[in-house]
Amino acid sequence: MIVTGSDENEIVKLRAKLSTRFEMKNLGELNHLLGLEVRSMKSDIFLLQEGYAKKLVERFGLKLCKKRSTPLDLNEKLRRKEGSLLPDPKPYRALVGSLLYLTITRPDIAFSVGLVSRFLQEPRKPHLEAAKKILKYVNSTLDLGLFYNVFSFNGYTDVDLGRDLDDRRSTSGYIFLCSLASI
Repeated sequence: MIVTGSDENEIVKLRAKLSTRFEMKNLGELNHLLGLEVRSMKSDIFLLQEGYAKKLVERFGLKLCKKRSTPLDLNEKLRRKEGSLLPDPKPYRALVGSLLYLTITRPDIAFSVGLVSRFLQEPRKPHLEAAKKILKYVNSTLDLGLFYNVFSFNGYTDVDLGRDLDDRRSTSGYIFLCSLASI
């Protein structure tokens, strides 16, 4: 169990109460959890998956690839029936699933990963190339993550009506920004 908060006295009280009911060990500061790296500063927390991303890039053989400044090309057009079918869809599915897990701390790739995840049923060569572009971008930006401070939340949404060229489905997206609270 991870216990966190801004009031140290309340944390101590909660731990004491929980320890009367459950056997507990205090393992100290949280550094790693399920591939997430947690870097704590005074009142700041930085979450990233740098180690996981490096292993992912190595696993798919793109460690020495050309750097990319964006996850996909502008106005990338992927279609369900375009290009040759992949002989074995398992590597594509593994890549997209791994990229989905990486979006926990990388909202910058969430839209692109969502786009390539539409083709898990029958992946084709252009879909794999697009997924590799995302991974090349990740390799260029390994140290990106989420930074939390005393913050306020702002949320924004957007929708692209009928963008999917195959079934005319809409695509929507959202972003929540954390910013320093004004005191």
